[in-house]
Amino acid sequence: MERFSIHNEIELKELLAENKIPAFRYGQIENAIYKNFVTKFQDIQTIPKDLRDLLDERCFYQSLSIDHEATSSNGQTTKFLFETQDKLLIEAVLMRHLSGRNTLCISCQAGCPMACTFCATWKLGLQKNLPLYEIVEQVMYAAKMLNWEWERLRNIVFMGMGEPMLNYDVMKEAIHVFTAQKKFDLSNRRVTVSTCGIVPWIEKFTDDFPQTSLAISLHAPNDDIRREIMPVDHTYDINRLMTSLDRYTDKTNKKIFYEYIMINWVNDHLKLADELGKLLQGRLAHVNFIPYNPWEGTSSDGYSTTPRFIIEKFQRTLEKYGVVSTIRATMWDDIDAACWQLARKKKEEEK
Repeated sequence: MERFSIHNEIELKELLAENKIPAFRYGQIENAIYKNFVTKFQDIQTIPKDLRDLLDERCFYQSLSIDHEATSSNGQTTKFLFETQDKLLIEAVLMRHLSGRNTLCISCQAGCPMACTFCATWKLGLQKNLPLYEIVEQVMYAAKMLNWEWERLRNIVFMGMGEPMLNYDVMKEAIHVFTAQKKFDLSNRRVTVSTCGIVPWIEKFTDDFPQTSLAISLHAPNDDIRREIMPVDHTYDINRLMTSLDRYTDKTNKKIFYEYIMINWVNDHLKLADELGKLLQGRLAHVNFIPYNPWEGTSSDGYSTTPRFIIEKFQRTLEKYGVVSTIRATMWDDIDAACWQLARKKKEEEK
């Protein structure tokens, strides 16, 4: 008989009902898994032995195996390379901020179909959408690690491998797990979904998750440049994208985080800073400038990192338009923490 994940609440409750087990037992199991981080069903001492045996027979706790784990020299960042049961590699990154906030960047797909030229993950193509349990297990692994450190996970961002809006229904289930009071109990505002700009799903997201944070991979203020580096712009141009984002801010009154990767001689001409300022002026926006990581692509890309002083000029230009921005600090230079770097390193070692 095929086993199912302990994180599948519907199937687990059905299993209890089929075996005439009182419904309150689910709450005891839930508390043991998500609050006490019990990893072996036989260690759940609040439930009877026959129920523990039933869980062993019909459920599994962890399907992902850890292939590689690396922590930066300053101890702030840990990157996990997981292997799925069907032998695919996915990644998650735990960031321990000096403010005490702990953020986990998770994957929602193995590979990615969006073909953004500056991103390494697209070179894999789309291998599969991750099921709910493979997304939740990434979080469980990091949450347990933090628990051992007497810390707690505070934020989850869908910014790892894949495009979340293309795995929307599973992402929706995962957000409910992350925010359920008796599970991870995170505020909706502490969950961020990053998308390259798939307009119909942004509009659905606005209706389904008005309290959940939204980040947009913008990376250029006009269609000509954006289409060169982000094929999605051919389908959903900036005008259509911004219309959908205005609807989000009108409904939620929440600012949107705009990701802007700085690639030398591609999207860092200073005139683009003015275009970006005009595009976002008067909107609820916060821009994150991301220095391009040359190790994320391949040597054939011909991309290089924008000098710091140019990024700072961009930032000062946005200030003139009243647009707030930050330059993202790199916390992981020594552990290859850009998407797919650990996976690619393993593949290269296997050749």
